[in-house]
Amino acid sequence: MAKENGGGDILRSRKYKVILLCVWLVILAVCFVNRDRFSVDGVLRYSPRNPLLAAMFMLLLFALKSLSVFIFSGILFAANGILFPLPAAIALNVLGAAVMVSLPYWLGRRLGKDAVDSVIAKYPKAEALRRMRTGREFSLSFITRAINILPSDILSLYMGATGINYPKYLAGSILGMLLSLITFPIMGMNITEPASPWFWASIVIQVLVSAVFIGGYWIYYRKKRREAQ
Repeated sequence: MAKENGGGDILRSRKYKVILLCVWLVILAVCFVNRDRFSVDGVLRYSPRNPLLAAMFMLLLFALKSLSVFIFSGILFAANGILFPLPAAIALNVLGAAVMVSLPYWLGRRLGKDAVDSVIAKYPKAEALRRMRTGREFSLSFITRAINILPSDILSLYMGATGINYPKYLAGSILGMLLSLITFPIMGMNITEPASPWFWASIVIQVLVSAVFIGGYWIYYRKKRREAQ
């Protein structure tokens, strides 16, 4: 009897995973077909005039982004800078980023090992994450977001599938993305004035800080490889 119940649980688990994958694939297909609409102009065109409804609309787009690799998150960050005053835009970006990194994380938690194997098969860089994981889950979440080692949605899926502690993952992810959450809305606010010092300062800071993180990761990775030899 226990064996029958165990077999039934496994079957139900597999059916649940298949349903989740089917829903995800449908969302991916819809986003892919409509990917041309996910531009700053497209977001502004469809955004409601009411500030509260506009904020809810943007959070919905962040949720869609979280399940699709076809949408660039910077578009949403910048659009918030056009739609809202800077403090509100940054706050909404932080909230949207939390939604964006959480949904695929929990999807990965449900899919488990199958998701890990799939990610590693398609993205060999994910194997480096397995080697980097040393129990410092906050640091790992921060670094991987800061250097964009994998597409955001795929990284979230992988982190959830490997069972990384969610609060540490969320805090590290938001902190790792914080620069983009601030600089992109500033760019959006000044997009009609490309000669603005604020516009160029945001771009330069974004590029320089990203280069520092990538360079630091490269040095760390080379050191670990030498130690392993």
